[in-house]
Amino acid sequence: MNVDFFLGANSGAGFYSFYDEFCCDKGDYLYLIKAGAGGGKSGFMRKVAAAAAERGYDTESVLCSGDPASLDAVYIPKLKIGFMDATAPHAAEPMEFAYNSCYVNLGEFCERIYDARIEEYTRRYRQMYKVAYAYLAAAANLETADVPELISAEMLEKARLRAKSAVNRELGKRNLSGKTGRVKRRFIRCISCRGELVLNDSIDKLCKQVYCIDDRYGIEQAYLRQVLEQAVSLGFDAIVCPSPLCPDRLDAVLVPERSAAFVRASAADASAAYRSVRLDEIAARGAPKQLRHEHKLMKKHERELLTAAQQWLARAKQYHDELERVYNPHVDFASLNAFADEIIEKLFA
Repeated sequence: MNVDFFLGANSGAGFYSFYDEFCCDKGDYLYLIKAGAGGGKSGFMRKVAAAAAERGYDTESVLCSGDPASLDAVYIPKLKIGFMDATAPHAAEPMEFAYNSCYVNLGEFCERIYDARIEEYTRRYRQMYKVAYAYLAAAANLETADVPELISAEMLEKARLRAKSAVNRELGKRNLSGKTGRVKRRFIRCISCRGELVLNDSIDKLCKQVYCIDDRYGIEQAYLRQVLEQAVSLGFDAIVCPSPLCPDRLDAVLVPERSAAFVRASAADASAAYRSVRLDEIAARGAPKQLRHEHKLMKKHERELLTAAQQWLARAKQYHDELERVYNPHVDFASLNAFADEIIEKLFA
């Protein structure tokens, strides 16, 4: 089984990264791939992932938040081996070279290039990202702005009580393991050149029982944080999925050991939900209509800002594609593919 996630996000604070949390457990070994644009990094990792799948290994694939069609990393849990694109904006170096990590230099398959378009396209796509991040920052400000007196402490407590009930039902009331659960952070959603993308398939593969939580007013944050606190205290490992726009907020909490997921409605396919959690009813009953209208208007403006940001991310992608087209003719892909085959043969020997 292959599960997809994101390790990075185009957020209101710029590029937000969990790449330093990838393939870093005891016994893991990480290959850090270096090469330029269009240098074959994603294709190399896809070959590794395909070879693992052909041999029956589970894998975790990390999609690029800038372009979800591209692969940024792959991890093979049974072998405790990972490969990762270690170039900007998530540049990385070995932690302890040759002990738990090392380089894979795919740049050696690219000859020197004398083409001024490289400098021009690089400059232009960085400019596009700068504008996109300005729009994302504005959208994040609206996302985190609370309409005064819309949500009360009583409403939040009702949300937490519903979460406690759901966790008791799915995970139990006692810690039978005697340990505290571990937390792994991954994004299941991205804001990209292709719009917003949610990895519903990954949720479905890991968890068959999905609680889809209304999130129109933000009450779901109290619900999700209660789920996380309770799950970890009960000894269950959890995959925490922050919001890509505001990573201090949560999109989901997944507990694969019990096949249970608790996900914001905006970050899941509601039609596939095991159970709908209608938290919006709490606000609908307790908040004045005018305040709810003001909140709706704020969300409309936030959506407009996100749309503009995605358009600028798409422009950035166009220049990056042009950059790759400049590089591609200078890369010896035949030798690169032969090198990938050698790595795969050694990996699964």
